[in-house]
Amino acid sequence: MAMSAMNAVRYPALVVLAAMVVGSTLFASPPDPVDRATLQPPVHAALSTTPDSGDLWFCVGPTVDMDEISGRIVTLTSISDEPTVGRVTVNGDNGAEVERTFQLEPGRSMEIRPGPFVPGALHAGVTIEVPGGRVLVEQRITSGTTDDEASPGIGTGVDEAPCGTITSSTWQVPWATTAEPGNTAVLLIYNPFRAPAVADLRFIGDLGRRETLDTRGVVVAGRSLAVFDLNELIPDSAVVSTSVDARVGQLVVARLQVADLPTSDTGGSTGLVVTPGLPETSERLFLPGASREWGVTSSVVVMNPGEGTTELEVLVRPEAVGTFVEPWRVTLRGRQRQVVDLGSGRIADAGRFGIEVRSLDGVPLAASLISRPEGGTTATGLAVLPAVGAAATDWMVHLTGPADQAALVVSNPGEITIATVRLSLLGAAWPSDIPDLYEIGPAGHVEVELGAAISAEATILVDSTVPVLSVMRRADPMGRSSSFGMAVAGTQARPSS
Repeated sequence: MAMSAMNAVRYPALVVLAAMVVGSTLFASPPDPVDRATLQPPVHAALSTTPDSGDLWFCVGPTVDMDEISGRIVTLTSISDEPTVGRVTVNGDNGAEVERTFQLEPGRSMEIRPGPFVPGALHAGVTIEVPGGRVLVEQRITSGTTDDEASPGIGTGVDEAPCGTITSSTWQVPWATTAEPGNTAVLLIYNPFRAPAVADLRFIGDLGRRETLDTRGVVVAGRSLAVFDLNELIPDSAVVSTSVDARVGQLVVARLQVADLPTSDTGGSTGLVVTPGLPETSERLFLPGASREWGVTSSVVVMNPGEGTTELEVLVRPEAVGTFVEPWRVTLRGRQRQVVDLGSGRIADAGRFGIEVRSLDGVPLAASLISRPEGGTTATGLAVLPAVGAAATDWMVHLTGPADQAALVVSNPGEITIATVRLSLLGAAWPSDIPDLYEIGPAGHVEVELGAAISAEATILVDSTVPVLSVMRRADPMGRSSSFGMAVAGTQARPSS
């Protein structure tokens, strides 16, 4: 196997990939499935910061063998003060499987390129086992190819986000699109464990609910990645919503979307996003970090995966104190979804804001925020943020790339208590020209513009007196992305209400 698939970056130290004696002892038994949703409120990524707790990370996405994809890199960054020994497993959608052990030196980073490990696979699932915790795991995927080389330029497409640490028996994916022309949507179901799983899939397209024999009782073999082409299952649908219910086993679910986006440039632009599914539904859901940007249109897709009808509200939470926006009131039948367009004049003067989706009768919901360019503008990129129902008091947000192209959003979803939030940098001083202490009122949020004083490779620590949400928004000439940070394991909690 080509060693170039996994590289140490920025440091001359050797990354050990050969099967080590310590590795054969440390990883003698495969991990058992753990449904974190049964242990504490689930977040997409929860990081252990003490050596007595370990982490399992799961990354799913395309490989460079897919026509639209030019690169996919999974990055491991140590925040430990001692060497970290771990194991990487790569499973391709063609059945290929490769394992490697590694040693990561304190404070250093390592890159994994999944494609070369599983030649011929169009998609790959990656499991990172870190028995001692204290490792950040993220992935960056880029699109735009010419003769197998990346085509840099405006709007070629980029997605950057933490990998996940949670498996579940139930997943919701509120948004995808198969509208013609120019949209490719793929549902990815990863079983990282040795035992097979059995799942039922349900789709909601423009014409309503659809269940087929092909998508009930689907067997996902152990250590395998199942791929479902939504363009074939639900063709030419403006919105496709999906529910995955495992009868047996625990799974990781995500959706890959590649879209041709309208711009003022004759060549157009590409939107690329791999969005994790939602491992739980909730009667209160939160979407921090929205704004009425020029040239960008946003919408919220709300999904009712249950059987009963519900009344719900989509509420705008402006950053500016004293600003009120009339909420959207929606009646949603069971197994249906609704698109709420935020581009109306209702939010014209709202500035920056967050969104709360609230069931008025206690019915659990799922939702996503979708942002994409309007036609005839120079804006680029597609960003999809899944709504969450849980927050945390401590977060880590890893910054890669120029800080002046990123903003940190911290939101207080509680309705009673003021959040006192302190920002700091891991291993470095916080810039003197950016405030490090914030008081955020109930249902409020702040957006912190990160300037050039912060290194292009930095880890931001968010420490709050009450549970908050942390989102990193990135925008560069290739596109845009929006993702939650990594919660510190054990600090998750439900917001006050």
